[in-house]
Amino acid sequence: MKSIKMLLVVVAMILTSATQAGTVGNPDSVSLEIEKILKEFKSADGKTLQVTLFFSVSEDQKIQSLSVASDNKEVSKLLEEKLANKALPSDWMKGKIYELTVVKPLC
Repeated sequence: MKSIKMLLVVVAMILTSATQAGTVGNPDSVSLEIEKILKEFKSADGKTLQVTLFFSVSEDQKIQSLSVASDNKEVSKLLEEKLANKALPSDWMKGKIYELTVVKPLC
């Protein structure tokens, strides 16, 4: 009987963790914003642009401590300017550090 109770407790903890993990931040909200910003960039050689953002969320649900990693310095600078202090939906966890990678083909 004791092992059945322990099994139920473990299953409940796993389900709770899985449910919470699924609701932490929606990368689509930032990814779509990045794609809008990058619409104006074109590439003659047809390369793919990969951008990785590192940021945390402030108490007032804004992007803070933003760092952009990209081979294209112009893109990095533009994204840092446009996304700094950008308001986020409330489903992002405050204080958590996020890493988000966006890959966009340049035509």
